[in-house]
Parts: sequence; C-alpha cells; structure tokens
Amino acid sequence: MQPYLPARNKPQAAAIAAPGDAPIQSDIAARRSSGSPGSTGPAVVRAGLGGDEMLSRRTELVLRELGDLPTLPAVASRVLQLASSDDVPVKEVVRVIESDPALTTRLLALCRRAAYRTRHPITTVEMAVVMLGMEAVRSLVLSVAIFDWTTKAADTYRRSGPVGSATGKGSRSTRPGAMGGAGGVEPRATFNRTGFWQHSIAVACCADLIAREHPELDLHPEECFVCGLVHDLGKVALDLVLPKAYARVIELAEGRQGNIADFERPIVGLDHHIAGRTLAEKWGLPRLLADAMGMHHLGYAQLPEGPHRRTVAVVNLADLICRKLALGWSGNFATGAEEAELCEQAGLQPQRVLGLTSKLYEATSARMRDLGLGDEPSQQLLIESILRANQRLGRVNQDLIEANAKLEQAQKELTEARAMARLGQMTAGAAHEMNNPLTVISGRSQTLMSRLRDEQDRSSARSIIDAAGRLTGLIARLNRIASPPTAQPEAVELRQSLESIITRAKDEYGARVQSRGEKLSVMGVKLTIADGLEIARVDIGILGEALVEVIVNALESGPRGRVEVRVDAPRTDDRLLIQVIDDGAGMSEKALLHATDPFFSEKPSGRQSGLGLALAHRLIGVLGGEIELASRPGRGTTVGVRLPDWRASGDPRAKRAA
Repeated sequence: MQPYLPARNKPQAAAIAAPGDAPIQSDIAARRSSGSPGSTGPAVVRAGLGGDEMLSRRTELVLRELGDLPTLPAVASRVLQLASSDDVPVKEVVRVIESDPALTTRLLALCRRAAYRTRHPITTVEMAVVMLGMEAVRSLVLSVAIFDWTTKAADTYRRSGPVGSATGKGSRSTRPGAMGGAGGVEPRATFNRTGFWQHSIAVACCADLIAREHPELDLHPEECFVCGLVHDLGKVALDLVLPKAYARVIELAEGRQGNIADFERPIVGLDHHIAGRTLAEKWGLPRLLADAMGMHHLGYAQLPEGPHRRTVAVVNLADLICRKLALGWSGNFATGAEEAELCEQAGLQPQRVLGLTSKLYEATSARMRDLGLGDEPSQQLLIESILRANQRLGRVNQDLIEANAKLEQAQKELTEARAMARLGQMTAGAAHEMNNPLTVISGRSQTLMSRLRDEQDRSSARSIIDAAGRLTGLIARLNRIASPPTAQPEAVELRQSLESIITRAKDEYGARVQSRGEKLSVMGVKLTIADGLEIARVDIGILGEALVEVIVNALESGPRGRVEVRVDAPRTDDRLLIQVIDDGAGMSEKALLHATDPFFSEKPSGRQSGLGLALAHRLIGVLGGEIELASRPGRGTTVGVRLPDWRASGDPRAKRAA
C-alpha cells in the first residue's frame, strides 16, 4: 500500500526549505558514523539539484531512514492481527500473549493498576481477556508495545543513551549531530516527550468518550482509543531519525504558532502523517490504525469512503479538542475548524461532545495512572492545561500588541500621507492664486522705490518687496513639503559634501538674520566624521537641503558654543547616522512633540516660519531615513538623521550589510 501523500505547500517550502538540508545530512551522518542501524550507503543530498528534485531526494532519504526503525515485537503485532478478527478464539489470543513473559508481566501490572474498574482482581491473561474484553486487551497490549518500542528505538537506533523512557522522562544526550545549530548548539525547542504522551492519551480518551456518547453510530470505543493513542506516532519517528532537523521544525512551529506539518514538509521532505502511515505499514498494523496515523488531519469531506471514515473523523475532532484545551503537547498550534463544524460533518451531536470536558480530565488522569505515566489527579491536569493555555494566550496577546503597534504606525503614516496630499493641493492652489498678485506687488513696489527720493519712503517700499519675497519663499517651501522630489542616490565624497552643506547653512542663517534686521554673530560649526566613512551613496541634493534646515535651526537656538555635526555608522544599526548638536535653548516637551509639524514654533512671532524641521523631516523620509530628536530646555538639542542603504557598491561592508 502506498503512503497517503498530501499536497505540499510549495510557497512555504520555498521560504523554509533551505535550512532543512544541512540538519538532515548532519543527523544521518552522525548516526551512521556511530554505527547505528541503517549505517550503510551514501547519505548525501547532492548540490545543484532543482527545488522539487532536492525535495524528492530528501523525502526518499527520510523514508529510507524510517524503514530502518525497529519493528514492534512480533507478539504485539500478532495480538493486534488476531484481535481484529471477529471469530478468533480467546484461548488463541491468550496463548500468544503468554508466549512473551515480559509482555504478560506488563499487561497484568496494568490490570492491577486498573483493578478498581472490575469487581475481582485480574491475575491471569485469560481473566483479562474475558473480563475486560478483546478490544480493551488489544489497547493495553498496543500501549505497552508502543512505550517499549520508544525506549528500544532510542537505545538501539541512536546508540547514545535513552531519548525518552516509557514514562517520557528521559533526556537527550549531547552527542555530535544530535542537537540544533552549528557547532552542537542546543536548539531553543526540543521534542517534549512527556507532553507528547500526555496529549496522545488525552486524544485517545477523548475519542473513546465521544464514541461512548454516540452508541447509535456503532463506534467501538476501544478502537477509537487505540487510534487516538497512535495518531501522532509519525512525530516520534521523525524526531528519532532526524533530531536536529525536527528540533528546527518544532522551533519554527512554536515561534510562528502554526501547523507543524507546514514546517515538516519543507524542512524534512514529508510530514508526520506520511511518516506515521509508513510506520504503520512497516509494523503491519490494521488498516484502521494506518488511516488514523496518516489521515487524522483531514476533514470529514476529504476522507475517503470506507468503514473507518467516521472513526478517523472522531480522532481528528478529539485532537482538535485536546489542542484547544492545551492537554499535553502536540507541537501543532493551528486550531483549524470549529468543533461544531466537525461534529456536523461526521454526524455527531455537538452538545454531547462539548459536554465531555470534565469527564476528559478524569479519564486522561486515570489512563495515565494505569499506564504508569504519572499520578496527577484530574484537578492537577486541569490546572496544568490552563497554565499552558495561558502561556499560549500570552504569546497571542504579545503578537496582538505588536500587530496593534504596527497598525497604529501604519495609520499614523496614512494620516500623514493624507495630510501631505491635502497640503499639496492647498499649496498648489495657493501658489496659483497668489503668485500673480505677489508678482504685481513686488514689481510695482520695485518701480515705486526707483521713483522715490525720500529715504523713509524707499525703506517702506523695500519692506513691501522683502515681504512679498518671503511669502513667495514660504509658498515654495510648502510646495516642497507637499510634493518632495524623487531620490536619485549616487556615491559622493562625504567630508567635502558636508563641508559644502555647512557653508550653505551658515550663509542661509546669515541671510535670515539680516532679513530680520538683527545683528549677525559669527558662529562656528564643527564637523566630526568617524574613520572609514569617506564615501556614501546618497542623494546629496535632498540630504543637503534637509541638513541646511537642521543646522540653521541649531544656529538660531542661541548656542553658547559651537554647533557640531557628527557622522558615524553604529555597528548595531549600520545606518548612516548624522547628528547636529547644539547647546542652545533646547525644546519643551510640547515643542518636541510638534517639532516636525508645519508652522509650529514656540519662538516669538516673526522669528521663524516653523517649516524648517517639517521640511527636513519630509525630505529625510524621501530618502527612506528617520529623524530623531532629543532635547531639554536650557541644555540644547540633538537632531539625529539615520539613513539606510548608504554604503557604496564598492564598499565590501555593503555586501555584508546586504
């Protein structure tokens, strides 16, 4: 029988597949070098293959490794086959079980733990079969066999100490190739074996309860229990043969809170459903168990027609319920369909299913005690599941907080963009309506001044001309904010360019001071550039226009000493950082909050238009950069400009940054 192969998620495979090859080869190479089973033959995934061919080779490689896993004990396989038949004699089943003393001892020990469920103590295998029923004995035998198989596989397949005992309390060793990243670094997420068995037993109990709540559907509770117990064994198999790669799968699934199968396929080459079905065929398990292991993720409509369709659907529903209740650990964080929807599809009664929660905790706790997996009462199990659910809710809340922050930032940027668009429309209209009158006012004032002889009259006419010029400049700057130019970066010599910008800023500052009729005081501007920053790839025209506004703002703050322009590229950021620092008047909290708003200024009327930092902020945004402000009243101000992608193509550090 060919394993059921679900369609692969190719877009996700393209995004995640690359990290999977090295861990897989490392896992297999480490195991083969230690002499573990399956240690012959090449284990290399060839470079240069296409994506689909590489994935196919990887899948073939993993399937071969799964084929090397130990088999179930022959006695357990024979019991499962006999118990699947309707007319098998009880004595035949008893004879097969008693032929294995170890299995007999374990089975009777389980029966003693479960003695409270029967009126008389069970002391022989025949009593167990008669009093508990064939299906109950089959589920107990399979439970024992699976737990023993896990320990055997860990001991003989990895050859480096137990990975997990029957109680799930073993620990991984730190042998080469067993752990996550390069150099044997411990992976951030590993297979939670205790939580896995707790989840598997919870799913088994839930499936059992659902079947008992629907006697009219002729479901077999013990069959449903066994199917629930084995449904996720493909995960154990993948973790045994590929511990390093599967640790990466778990890490991604937990980090992105997604369906673990979506990460198994691109990294491992197949998912745990295929691995589970492959394992079932290797063990010769009945078709029902193989279907449960290979198709428990499918919705009822997707399941093929057959006698086991509803049983597999019950396992799917039980798995969903246990994951939502955070019972144990499954590695799967996708919730999928709602319980009521799955119930309706499978012909189950939602109200009966959803009322099983309290019984589920009690049944899971009892079964775990029966199987020797812990003595936690149902209340403790409930508390643990609530804590796990709260942890998941905490992660979801953190994701929501981050998403809300991003949404708030996006809304802020959208509001700003809309405001700029409205400002552009307004300034374009204002420029059109005002330029002609301003031209007339300026021209007539100049003509009038040329005809006047009285110096006082000439001064008045000159004031009209200057005012018209300032208004024309104001409209031009508003247009610049509303409709900035497109950046065209190119490599420039940084020191020379910044020295030219500083000169322009000092000239602009002088012109503004003189236009207000104030006394011009000579102020220095110091330029400090960190070593290794000779060349930068920027649009120096746009950057220069923005820096002129920032430097003029610093000069007008009344600094006691010099204004300083510092240039650096912090290693933690790798963006170009240009700081303009003054020790002038500083800004209040209100001024810091509104510093980049057009026309905002706390200085006396007529001193500044309030467009300098607004224009600089807009122009730096065109370059993909950011402006940062830090200031305290009386202590000065630092304006930081951060620019990304500034390294020239010839700079070797540009390649590392990329």
